Amino acid sequence: MNQARHLSLALGACAAVVLAAGCQKDVASPPAGTITAGVKGGGCANFRLTGGGRVDKPEPQTGKNTPDSHDFATFGFQARPDKNCPFENAGSGQQEWNEHGENHEFLQPFAFHGEVTFFTATSGGTQGGQCGQYGGSGRIHFRDGQRFENVPFVVNHACDVAEPGVGRDHIMISIGEIQGGGPGIVYHRHSLLTGGNIQWHRLTGNN
Repeated sequence: MNQARHLSLALGACAAVVLAAGCQKDVASPPAGTITAGVKGGGCANFRLTGGGRVDKPEPQTGKNTPDSHDFATFGFQARPDKNCPFENAGSGQQEWNEHGENHEFLQPFAFHGEVTFFTATSGGTQGGQCGQYGGSGRIHFRDGQRFENVPFVVNHACDVAEPGVGRDHIMISIGEIQGGGPGIVYHRHSLLTGGNIQWHRLTGNN
């Protein structure tokens, strides 16, 4: 089966009930483990994250790739605990991710829009920072016109390290079939920011 066909089948079958986020390709950050939505208990986080920018080379490398390579992604997000906290680590928010190149698992540019359903604190691996982990599901649109709904995603960590964020703040995302350790194609990026910023915010009575 060719990879494009495999991708179609894998993404078409996705459902964001259990996200197994320990399938990253690098070892710079610990695996996120398994998070199951709908489990009552513990509570929800006391902070939120916002961010946007650009990422290029795999962490810990810095600097932008050449313009003609198109090997970079741009993103924007806001992620927070669900104010009603209906289950442990419940979250809300939005994730936009635009991959501009072809040098990755999906082999073509795409745009992804995700809805956040869980949110929690996590470690930032070797780069540190004030970090959150969040995820849910969304829709993906490929350059060749293919579209898929209910595609799971997890931001293994989004970290506010310093101001300014370029070269310091970092983000790691996985999009695709990452359920239960089964077969499928998963897109990954794990990079220091080459543009933009990630901001950690303490919750107050106004937010």
